[in-house]
Amino acid sequence: MSEKEKKCTCGCDEHGCDCGHDHDCDDDIVELTTEDGKKLKFYFVGTIEYKGKNYSAFEPAEQIDGIEDDDLIIFELSGDDEETADLLPVEDDDLLDEIFNEFCRVLEEDELAEEAESLEPDEK
Repeated sequence: MSEKEKKCTCGCDEHGCDCGHDHDCDDDIVELTTEDGKKLKFYFVGTIEYKGKNYSAFEPAEQIDGIEDDDLIIFELSGDDEETADLLPVEDDDLLDEIFNEFCRVLEEDELAEEAESLEPDEK
C-alpha cells in the first residue's frame, strides 16, 4: 500500500475508550481495496477540510502487515461525494504532518465539546 501512516496522539490505546473513536461499532468499519485488489478493513475516523481539500482518516480494524493497530491512515478525497470518492495518498510528508495535527486538534475539540455538553445543567 502506498498510503502514509501517522500515529494518533489522542491517547487512544484501548478499544472502548472515550476518545471519540467508536472501535466497537461495526457501522464505522469500511473496506478499502488496495491497488492490487486486496480488501482491508478500517475504522472510519472522520473527514476534515484542510487548505481547501478534504481528507479522511482511518484506523486498521484488522491486523495489516506494516501498519500498527493505532496508526492513523490519512487520504485525500478526490471527488465531491464522500461515499464514492477516490482515496489518494498524501505524498508530501510536511503536508501529511499538518493534516495529522489538524485531525488531532479536531478530535480533541470534539472530545472537549462532548465533555462540556455533559457538564451543562439540564434546562427546566
